[in-house]
Amino acid sequence: MGTFAFAEIAQAMVEEIREGTYPPGSSLPSERELSQRFGVSPGTVRMALRELVADGTVDGARGRPKRVVRVPRRPAPFDEFRSFAQWARRQGYAPGGEVILSQWRIADAQDEQMLDAAQGHRVLDVVRVRTLDGEKVMLEHTHYPEWLGEIVETIADDAPSVTSLLAEEHHVHFSHAEHAFGAERARVRDAEHLGIARNSALLVHRRVSRDPKGRPLEWSTDRYIAGKIMLSVGNSWHSNPLQWITPEAFGAQ
Repeated sequence: MGTFAFAEIAQAMVEEIREGTYPPGSSLPSERELSQRFGVSPGTVRMALRELVADGTVDGARGRPKRVVRVPRRPAPFDEFRSFAQWARRQGYAPGGEVILSQWRIADAQDEQMLDAAQGHRVLDVVRVRTLDGEKVMLEHTHYPEWLGEIVETIADDAPSVTSLLAEEHHVHFSHAEHAFGAERARVRDAEHLGIARNSALLVHRRVSRDPKGRPLEWSTDRYIAGKIMLSVGNSWHSNPLQWITPEAFGAQ
């Protein structure tokens, strides 16, 4: 094993947990047993076990054998969580969409904050209705900086995945994103676009996406009809990706 042997050991243990070799409630072998099995030092094994503790797969209480507490799900690819169309295809659905609005406007204070847009520059404002197998599930409201908006404007309105086309044809790659989730009642215009009653419950997903250099590519607010989509996330005492924030902390739209 190479420099990253601890990561390889951690992944091997995760696969064995998924396969049922070590079900929830069972104890993992000792550090000494694992170091002999993999031919590495106990310190390397210790680093591997820390990885499992950090992601909440294994309990890390001191003085006790490492015990499996959950079967970890296979992580979703970044593009699947970033792109509605790519996620839908992997789930066996046919994604679709219709552009309701596409217009240029001068960046406001929120665009300046979220997109690092210079005062007075344009942003492209796009609203799409997204569908699964022809059924409306989500309203997507996206703001693009001027340079990227000029590219997005050339993409056909019925393109199932803007993200894929930007990567494949224009070498624009989404690599990082910050996400925030909440709930609200459907406003009149949103309800009309989605074909639901006013004040119906909506799951709200706000995000800012960036390229590998950290440059903002978009900020967006997606509003899902209640009961259509759910979010799955795990946490533990040792690792907690969840954080409470107020809408103002992320930006409201």
